[in-house]
Amino acid sequence: MPGVLGSVVDVSSHPASSLFDRRPVVFTAHSAESAYLRERICAYVLNEGVIPINPWMVGGYFLYGLVDVEVTWAQQNNIPVRWFDLDHYGEAITSLSARPGSN
Repeated sequence: MPGVLGSVVDVSSHPASSLFDRRPVVFTAHSAESAYLRERICAYVLNEGVIPINPWMVGGYFLYGLVDVEVTWAQQNNIPVRWFDLDHYGEAITSLSARPGSN
């Protein structure tokens, strides 16, 4: 094929080109009751432009209720904690201003 060797290919428009961008990493802690929504939660975080670290993607349902421990650790280490409300199907994810039930 003439012209293939030595030609320059513009890959900046390829979807994989953003893989090397630096992005914030977010630890997505949630309860066992919403573990079945782990893929939707990760998709939501990715759509927000950050990288999710989700323990449920690795450990499955065996992590039990460690969310309170994770939140306590984050707060003790000055790591911001954000709260979200999920509908049963994970289709509606709403940002909350405070921890649910902390009125």
